Amino acid sequence: MTTVPANATRAHFSHKLKVYFFFYGALSLAITIIGIVLLPIWALVGVWWAKRYYRGLRLYVTDRSIVIAKGVFFKQELTIPLDKIQDISIREGPLLAKFGLLGLRIETAGQRNATTGKSEADLIGVENARQVRDLILERRDTLAAQERPQPIPNNDSALTLLLDIRDSLHRIESKLG
Repeated sequence: MTTVPANATRAHFSHKLKVYFFFYGALSLAITIIGIVLLPIWALVGVWWAKRYYRGLRLYVTDRSIVIAKGVFFKQELTIPLDKIQDISIREGPLLAKFGLLGLRIETAGQRNATTGKSEADLIGVENARQVRDLILERRDTLAAQERPQPIPNNDSALTLLLDIRDSLHRIESKLG
């Protein structure tokens, strides 16, 4: 599904994630009356689904973007340009802590889901999540430094050109008004 660029760094996901997905699904079903009835079905299907979802997870960091692939039946590939990243946060909750996992949320301008309020790049179980966060931020900052406009050299030809443009604008303004 995902073609990996030559300059990409791949992040890996913890094997504990498969068990976490299974228990998270079971816990979600157990807290509802209808879900309790569905628990035996989840016991059969959940293990298969968790393994398939885990196998489909990908996270690549390139010099210009992050590529995330996920899904079982409906596969999704998301490319996030590094220059659009506003924040990367690490999440830890009781269930995540029980499995020794961390959540990594990548916030970008305009990518938050309006109905759920969740980021599309909300990843659980990334190994070395803090190092991955630091790598992404380092590459973002490197890219931003490369794309900053260079200062105009302070020489006579540039100053002369700017003065000519200013004088032309003054002549145009005087003729217009």
